[in-house]
Amino acid sequence: MTPADPQTKGELALIARLRRELAPAAESGAPAAGDVPFGDDMAAVPGIPGLLWTVDMLMDGVDFESGRHAWYDVGRKAMGASLSDCAAMAARPLAALCAVALSDAMTMEDALDLHRGARDCGVDFGCPIVGGDTNSWNEPTVVSITVVARTEEGRAPVLRSGAQPGDHVYLTGPVGGSRSGRHLHPQPRIETALALNRELTPHAMIDISDGLALDLWRVLESSRCGAVIDERQLAALVHADAVELAKSSGRPASEHGLYDGEDFELIVVLPREADVHRCRSLGLLPLGEIVMDQGLWMQRPDGGRVPVERRGWEHFR
Repeated sequence: MTPADPQTKGELALIARLRRELAPAAESGAPAAGDVPFGDDMAAVPGIPGLLWTVDMLMDGVDFESGRHAWYDVGRKAMGASLSDCAAMAARPLAALCAVALSDAMTMEDALDLHRGARDCGVDFGCPIVGGDTNSWNEPTVVSITVVARTEEGRAPVLRSGAQPGDHVYLTGPVGGSRSGRHLHPQPRIETALALNRELTPHAMIDISDGLALDLWRVLESSRCGAVIDERQLAALVHADAVELAKSSGRPASEHGLYDGEDFELIVVLPREADVHRCRSLGLLPLGEIVMDQGLWMQRPDGGRVPVERRGWEHFR
């Protein structure tokens, strides 16, 4: 079964189909809205340069578990996930809309706590909730947050598609094991991203929501190039949560680092000549290098290379 087969399922296959059906302007040769390709972390608004939109949806039983997670924390995660998209494109959030389908089993205080968490996270990053919509049903709760953001004056949004051979790949923080609880408390790297865009001109960025490996693959496919991850550098980037989780999962900590997701750190691709000292002062941690051949590989200490699977979290399977 090929991706072109109409029976193929999966979030990635669906987005590929939607790209063809919902972005006719790009196919006809007309300029894309704000020169932001369909399917990047945020979408541009035609005729309004620098203004970007993103939306993220969280579902009970998939992205959180209401039986053991506090509604306040769920709200913070919902807002944080959308704000992380803003960081990925170096855009400053302006305002948010919050839409919910509340479970009939929730109390009034539950519903208020959900919104309080989203509100407080937004306020922390200068992004107030200015409206939304409320529904209820006899099913698990769903929350969706839309954020509008703007790039800084004279700065274009950072896309996924600008990586070039010879560029260096960095992360803004450690990865893996987020489902131990860290996924409920994202720390969107907005100020870091804005500083990077002002000072070091990143060629590409993306936030890690579906896993380091899969999200890096997305950058490589958009940029039509490949990358080599240094195994020793990856080991230094594995979060302590992943090391602890590996003790019970039977999987290596490095595998958790590559594939777990919901770290909400940034993958940052910088030109080779980027100031190393400034990279360090911004908290960037080296991971690897962009290469011409398309694909993703892990370089072993002995110099050998092994392919890194294109997998991570994917909906609609």
